[in-house]
Amino acid sequence: MSKENKTSGAGPPQEPAAAPESVTLPKSEVDALRARVDEYLNMAQRVQADFSNYQKRVVRDRDQESRFLVERLLLDLLPALDTFDLALKQAPKEAQAFVKGMDLAQREIFRKLELHGLKRIAAAGAFSPASHEAIMRVETDKVPEGEIVAELRPGYTLHERVLRPAQVSVAAKP
Repeated sequence: MSKENKTSGAGPPQEPAAAPESVTLPKSEVDALRARVDEYLNMAQRVQADFSNYQKRVVRDRDQESRFLVERLLLDLLPALDTFDLALKQAPKEAQAFVKGMDLAQREIFRKLELHGLKRIAAAGAFSPASHEAIMRVETDKVPEGEIVAELRPGYTLHERVLRPAQVSVAAKP
């Protein structure tokens, strides 16, 4: 016979290896193995929880970084918005068509900024130190004390947080 016949499996099938007989371990060894299994299971659960927390933290950090970048950009743009306001208020009557166009442009810019969370602070009614900065007091009996008389510079919030307080004049008793 050649080698090919011996290795080609042409003989009677071999019996599968018999299953090992059950092994009984002392109770102390079984308890030790169970303790190790529990330890590894706890370790795997902690690693899984740590990874889940890490993923959440990365998402939160990215969101905060994005908001911070938007905040910095908007702080840089606020003086330009102020300049628009001043220019539109000071424009001569002969330039009303130009003023109307600039007003439309300003409103469109502001609409786009609102999409990113920017809102103008209302400068009317009662003075609020959380969102207004009192620049001057005006003695008057036409408006109740503590009410805002005029807005000197607009204030803004970004995602409900004050980005820049509105500068206002506040009524005082004469």
